[in-house]
Amino acid sequence: MKVIIFSNGEYRSLAFYDDYLKKFDQPYIICADGGANVAKELNIVPDIILGDMDSITEETTEFYRNVKCERHPVRKDETDTELAITHAIALGASEVTILGALGSRLDHSLGNIFLLTRFLEAGIKGKIVNEKNLILLINENETFEFSIGTVISLLPIGGDVEEINISGFEYPIVNGRMTMKNPYGISNVVTQQEQKISFAKGMLLVIISED
Repeated sequence: MKVIIFSNGEYRSLAFYDDYLKKFDQPYIICADGGANVAKELNIVPDIILGDMDSITEETTEFYRNVKCERHPVRKDETDTELAITHAIALGASEVTILGALGSRLDHSLGNIFLLTRFLEAGIKGKIVNEKNLILLINENETFEFSIGTVISLLPIGGDVEEINISGFEYPIVNGRMTMKNPYGISNVVTQQEQKISFAKGMLLVIISED
């Protein structure tokens, strides 16, 4: 099951999200609180709206009066996005895409990126997408087929990454070690149709960004 989460972050271009969502065939839609305001603008009916409901407008609430709503206390340990992730995992999702997870609030943006670890623990493919970024988190060997010329950054998270080997990039790495104080994997470029990333220990953020 593919799941889309609308988080209550920044959405600069509704046209981008309207076009992006056309890639999915009837995904399960979760709106985290104010994320429902954006879903409404896109004329999307979610399967569930959940959160403390301090950001959803009265107009949106009325518009979705027949949609399942799961209200949580304002004073809680989890963010609304984390509640949405918990719900997606409980559903048995195979792939989860989070929209609106990034924005001007750096604390929320970093927190949402850290939440990608929840998907790794559950064996789910998770990613964060906005108009300029695609963010993945991997903890095992992966093979990708990104377009030649794609700019990719590999960053360690949660500790050192050991015995890194990457191929298919302008700057290959052979038996490398990457630390948070020496994140030298920024702005590599895809040069081959297939790209391989392997490492013995740690977690890597895979970030594709456009200027």
